[in-house]
Amino acid sequence: MAEVSETSFSVEIETWGVARVPDDTLAELADALDERGLGGTVTSLGGLAGGVGATMRVHGGPSGTPAEAVRLATEAFAEACEQVGIEHGGIARVDLMTDAYLDRWLALEPERYAGVSEIAALFGVSRQRVAELRAKPGFPAPVAELSSGPVWKVSSLRLFLEAWDRRPGRPRKTKTA
Repeated sequence: MAEVSETSFSVEIETWGVARVPDDTLAELADALDERGLGGTVTSLGGLAGGVGATMRVHGGPSGTPAEAVRLATEAFAEACEQVGIEHGGIARVDLMTDAYLDRWLALEPERYAGVSEIAALFGVSRQRVAELRAKPGFPAPVAELSSGPVWKVSSLRLFLEAWDRRPGRPRKTKTA
């Protein structure tokens, strides 16, 4: 008989917050989730919804479906919270990724940011030329305007740089009649 292959997922659950939960209770929650066969469990408190959260590795069961993984994770999470006495305002968010996607996501280089001086170095131009380039169509808008100046995502600047029809040197002066 062939062995049934199970797909693994990373599932993150966050609840609506209603009360402060002591750190030792969060540790007990992680242990209770581990006892239920969920691996690599990390628990948290706060987040956007302000409640208890957990990130765990879940096998999708014999069907290997994301829906089955979410069902297994949310049921185990509810049971574990009840076991350790954590009350919350209900589940606010559930995120799921396959292990393969999670590996790719974790391998991504973090977003970098640049000001005018960094753009000048990246593009090989002067700071004054950066000011001129800002007026060109397609130049990305800054993500923030700080007191020290505008800030851009390097990824959006690279897209502009790849598409930029750069002509080195000064433009030729045309004679006027």
